[in-house]
Amino acid sequence: MKSKAIFLTLFIWAFLIGCSSQQGSDEEASAGEKDGDEIRIGALFPLTGSLALLGNESYDGIKLVADVVNENGGINGKQISLVKADAPDATAAQSEANRLISQEKVPLIMGTYSSGLSIAATQVAERNGTIYVESNAVSDEITERGFENIFRVTESASMQGDAAVSFTNEYLAPDFGVKVDELTAVIMHEESSFGTAVATSIEEKAENLGIELLSIDSYNSETNDLSSTIHKYKELKPDIVFATSYINDAILFIQQSKQLNFKPKAIVTTSGGYALSDFGEALGEDSNGIYVADAPSNPNEEALTEEAIKLKEQFTERWKEEHGTELTGQTWRVINAALVMFTEVLPNAESLDADGIRNALSQVDIPLGELPNGSGVKFNEIDGQPGQNSRAEIVMMQWQNEDLNLVWPGDFATEKADNSLLFSK
Repeated sequence: MKSKAIFLTLFIWAFLIGCSSQQGSDEEASAGEKDGDEIRIGALFPLTGSLALLGNESYDGIKLVADVVNENGGINGKQISLVKADAPDATAAQSEANRLISQEKVPLIMGTYSSGLSIAATQVAERNGTIYVESNAVSDEITERGFENIFRVTESASMQGDAAVSFTNEYLAPDFGVKVDELTAVIMHEESSFGTAVATSIEEKAENLGIELLSIDSYNSETNDLSSTIHKYKELKPDIVFATSYINDAILFIQQSKQLNFKPKAIVTTSGGYALSDFGEALGEDSNGIYVADAPSNPNEEALTEEAIKLKEQFTERWKEEHGTELTGQTWRVINAALVMFTEVLPNAESLDADGIRNALSQVDIPLGELPNGSGVKFNEIDGQPGQNSRAEIVMMQWQNEDLNLVWPGDFATEKADNSLLFSK
C-alpha cells in the first residue's frame, strides 16, 4: 500500500476546500442515489443525552472529512453516505449497532466518543463480523479483548496515563528540584471505564518510578460536591494531583479546590473535561496552570510534514467557517480516523466486506508527523492490544492565559510550561 499517496492527494484537495460545490454526506442528502453509487458507513455517537455535546462534535468531525472527500470524487468514484445512529447509553449503543448491521447493512461502523458506549457497541460488531473503527474512546478494554474486527485510531487510556507520568518524570520533578522518587501524589478519577482505565495506568507507571501514592479516589461524575476528597488532600499535602474527569466534575474540582485553598505543586489531568474550551470559559483565570495530557491540536509545525501543515491549515479554516470554533484534540481524533478510513483504507480495500477492510487496515503505515495533528498510524499489537494504533501521539497541554497551549514534548511544543500559574490570582 502506498501510504504516501494519501497525503499528496489530500494536499491537492486542501486547496479545493471552499471552492467546490457543497455536497452533504449524511443519509438524508444521499438518499436519492442509486445502490452502488455510494458507500454507506455507520456513524454511532451519543447525539442526545449528557454526552451529546462531544458526541455531536465528533460526528461533525467525521462529516467534515466525508464532505471534503465527496466534493473531490468520493472513494473510487463512490460517494460516502453516513448513516447516523444515536447512542446516549450502553443499551442504545448495542441496539443501534445491531440496527446498522442488520437493517442498514453497513460494512463499517465508526464511533463512539464514550468508552462505555464503545465497549457495548463493539461487542455487537465483533459478534456480527463487522469492522468497527473507534475514533476517540480510550478505554483499554476496547482493544484488549482480542477482537479481530475492532480497530482504534486514537490513543488508549494507558497511553494517556503513561504520558502524564512521563511528563512528571521528565519535566515536573527536575523543575521542582527533586528526584522523581521523592514526589508524592494522589489519583482522583471519575468511576466509569474511562476514568478507571486511566487511573490504573497512572498507578502502575507512578509506582514503577517510585512516586509515593498517598490516595486513590473514585467518584461519580454527576456528583455536585467533591469537598470531602479535597479536604482529605489538604491533610495529605501531595505534590501532584493526577485527575481524570468529564466536564462538569472537572470544573467542580477546580472551583472547590480554589475555594478551599487547596494548592498542590501541580495538577496533571488527562483529556476529558479538562481539554474542552468550556472548561476555560467556565473557570476563566482559574483554569491557568492546569496540565492536560491529550491528543495534539496545534503542534509545532516543525514536527509536521509540509503536506500535514497544509491539511491542518485547511481543515482548521473550514471547521471554523462551519462551526465558529477552534479544532480541539478531541475533534482532531475523529478527523484523523476519518482521513485514514476514507483516503487510505477504503480506497485500497480489495472488497468492502470485513476481510477486505481488515486487510487494508493491517497494511496502513503512516509515520509520525504525516497526519495534520502530528500523529501517525500503524495497527500492531501494543501491550497485548491488537487493533491499537501504536503511533497515536499524546502530548501535554497547559492552560495559559485561559487558552490551551502545547508544552511537551519539546519537538511538538509551542510554549514553555509554567508551574507558577496555578491559582496565582
